[in-house]
Amino acid sequence: MIIENVVASFPTRTVSNEEVIDLIRFHSKANFEGDLPQALNTIQTFLDQSGLITRQWQAQRERPIDHLEKAVSSVRSGSALKLTDIDLFIYVGVGRGFREPGNSYMAAKALGITRAECFDVIDAGMSWTRALSLVDSLFSTSPYRNALVVNAEFNVTNGGSVRPGDFVLQSPAQVNQALVSYTIGEAATATLLRPEQPDNFQITIHSRPDLADVFMVPNEDVWNVHRQAEVQAVLGTDRLTVKQDELGRSVAQAISHLVESTGVSDQDVDIVLTHTSPISDWQAAIARQGLSEKAYRIYPRTGNIVSASIPAALAMATEEGRLKRDDRVLFLMGSSGMSFAAGRFEHRQRSRP
Repeated sequence: MIIENVVASFPTRTVSNEEVIDLIRFHSKANFEGDLPQALNTIQTFLDQSGLITRQWQAQRERPIDHLEKAVSSVRSGSALKLTDIDLFIYVGVGRGFREPGNSYMAAKALGITRAECFDVIDAGMSWTRALSLVDSLFSTSPYRNALVVNAEFNVTNGGSVRPGDFVLQSPAQVNQALVSYTIGEAATATLLRPEQPDNFQITIHSRPDLADVFMVPNEDVWNVHRQAEVQAVLGTDRLTVKQDELGRSVAQAISHLVESTGVSDQDVDIVLTHTSPISDWQAAIARQGLSEKAYRIYPRTGNIVSASIPAALAMATEEGRLKRDDRVLFLMGSSGMSFAAGRFEHRQRSRP
């Protein structure tokens, strides 16, 4: 399997850490019980130490479907591929507008993709990686000529559970639970895949269900399917909730093991991409493996864009000349669940139509 083309589209509003702090202050000042300036200082320190500088959010009158449409149009640019030629259409990620039917069907209808087989892959930040692993297998067993994997990670829309939801703090105890919310950015991506070179991709994914409640967004009906004590959320339902201390301990060990298990050195790869996460353990593990000089990190410019992390990094690295044809790529991904993945492939530009 090869990635024939990959494109990212970002919304136009650039948001700094200072603007995020101002929003938290505005939404929290009326009901916060405790030292709000100290809480805001804790958040500011976390954001700055993570390396985050800006993230992109929707401006007024911008819509996720517009960015998805732009990405899908651009990914076909220079190709003879028509929308009606797409065989397999997969919608992935956290950002979605429908519980039923699958978002792939609704997106396909909106985009004019009328003949594709459609399904969704919902595995939080791992969704894109999981989808590529599935497509790689499907290409070997089915007559699909191509596949298009898309996402629209627009999770900070004003009026939603993240904003103002997690921006409304009532006590210092909620700060650590909500920190990751303040790193989130937005993006849409489209990845066009072809079944050529069937041995090109190597993807390994490890699941850790024992850590399932470390990072979660419970629905209102969560108590119908889970024991309350196991998923008790400090911030409540429909809110991103993180057990920050446990996350740090568990993820550090898992990431270190993941990177070591790849067995690669700086002679084996040309570029290393990671999840757009504030967790510094990614960089530490890469450094221990001697891969720091090969790392290409977009998090400082994009924030956490969830399942769009790797495809956006591929698109940006290609556009900036950092990723070239035949380069050997190593990507490392982590996700709530929790799950961790390592993937390797050689970068291929589009074949001539």
